[in-house]
Amino acid sequence: MVSGKKLVICDAETEYAARLAEYLGGKRDLSLQVKICESPEQVLSMRRDTKIDILLADENMKFTEGVLDAIPEVMYLSVFETSVPPDHKPRIYRYQSADAIYTCLVDGLTASGMGDLWAVRKKNRGQLIGYYSPIRRLGQTSQAIKHGIQLAKKSNVLYLNMEPYAGIGGHFADEKERNLSMLLYYAKQEIGNPGLLITTLVQQMSGMDYIPPVTYSEDLKTVTTEEWLWLLREILERSIYDVLILDIGDCIQGIFDILQSCDQVYMMTSGDRLAVSKLCQYEETLCRHGYGSLWERMIRCDVRRSIKNKNTGAAGSVS
Repeated sequence: MVSGKKLVICDAETEYAARLAEYLGGKRDLSLQVKICESPEQVLSMRRDTKIDILLADENMKFTEGVLDAIPEVMYLSVFETSVPPDHKPRIYRYQSADAIYTCLVDGLTASGMGDLWAVRKKNRGQLIGYYSPIRRLGQTSQAIKHGIQLAKKSNVLYLNMEPYAGIGGHFADEKERNLSMLLYYAKQEIGNPGLLITTLVQQMSGMDYIPPVTYSEDLKTVTTEEWLWLLREILERSIYDVLILDIGDCIQGIFDILQSCDQVYMMTSGDRLAVSKLCQYEETLCRHGYGSLWERMIRCDVRRSIKNKNTGAAGSVS
């Protein structure tokens, strides 16, 4: 596990500071050591003894010149809901839920490039599971979600829907701002630690974490193969998640490379004539572009039967 960053909350309302410190210190996703104090003098004393990485202070605190110079990130708790204060100092409205304060804090730290706050407690890289089929309307999303919920009983699972039209308000919450689009923005910039941002985006479905899908399909179409692979690698190597499930649609750049990087690939199939013709064309395309081994290890999910593998020697039922 990475060593924790030190965050100090400086506020004269010690009970408020203690409750907020307890909440932030209890976040399983973050590697933070949280301490509290009630005056600028105590901040100075603490700074002499140890390095302070982040200071969250009451905006009415008066710090003498030079006290804050050695602290990389300083943010202020304000009684006003001003989004852009005149002095441009980063502020967080203090009279909101702890969840909302946490989200504002993470947004500010992500924007400033503050990294190494994502608590990695695993020794091995997470498992990547992909769902993709050239045949549509066979219940791919329902099966991927069912699989994820099953795995979430024993592991930390994150589900990402990568379809252009995932059905907002169906399986997923109607979230127009804090959704996969925000994560993809940071992936395109390759800035900060995406794991830190993920902690503010995830919602839960029967024990499985998921990020609400994009509202606009163009947000998916513009992400390059390299950006996808970078993002997936960051999540697999630097997050608490043991399993990452990808529910992939046709608009994604580099589908074959993404599927090739998966530890397991599930493909919904059907026995009707049109479905078989599509699968034959898909197989030919994979082989023509050098992905024949990917076709061989795909786990077929026949909608006419209980979910099982038809390939000899591969994984069995996921139902």
